[in-house]
Amino acid sequence: MAEHSLTMEDRQRLQLSGITNVIAFDEEEIVLETSQGYLAVNGAEMHITMLNLDQGQVAIQGNINNLGYKAQGSDLKAKGKNVLNRLLK
Repeated sequence: MAEHSLTMEDRQRLQLSGITNVIAFDEEEIVLETSQGYLAVNGAEMHITMLNLDQGQVAIQGNINNLGYKAQGSDLKAKGKNVLNRLLK
C-alpha cells in the first residue's frame, strides 16, 4: 500500500500524496481515490493546480471547508461515473 499524506495551509492550499485516481471534480467538491480509501474535499472556488498520478500527487487550491474519507467500494465511485457521463454527452 502506497503511503498517503496531506498537508493543508490556511485552508487554501492542499497537497496530497498516495492518490491513485481523480473520481470527480468541480469547484465545490473534489473526490479522490487514495491508497487509504476515497477522500472527498468540499469547499468553494477549488481548482486542481497540480496532478501527477504517476507519482500519486495532487495539489488543490481554493476555499477548503471539509475533508472526509469513505471506505473502498463506497458510492462515491458511482458519483464519479455520473459526472463523466455528463461530460461525454
